[in-house]
Amino acid sequence: MSEQAKILAQMYELITNILKTGQASEEEGKRIDELEEMLLQQKCYEKVDNAESDYLGEEIARLFFNEKYEEAVNKLYENAISPEDFFAFAEYHFDEEEDEENLELFTQAFMVKVKTDYEAK
Repeated sequence: MSEQAKILAQMYELITNILKTGQASEEEGKRIDELEEMLLQQKCYEKVDNAESDYLGEEIARLFFNEKYEEAVNKLYENAISPEDFFAFAEYHFDEEEDEENLELFTQAFMVKVKTDYEAK
């Protein structure tokens, strides 16, 4: 499991617990802040100099959204971002309602194809 996957798993666990109890303790709030800081240090959150994207993960997603598949897979590979980490980034980072149409591209079959093409490099 990658560092990013571990961070996201811890965040989901905390958020699930908060939803169950209906409130966040001060300790849980601090831990979420710590995990978010750690998440921002991951490759997908690397800042880019791009007018359309703030982070590398966003830039790669926009390549996929704009049908630049090969370029997107190459950028994943060149930046040592696993497909699993990228898709976890997309799931966490993008707003389901606002980006719903674009996120529909990321079907299970699409994710398997990306992983296969990534591993072939």
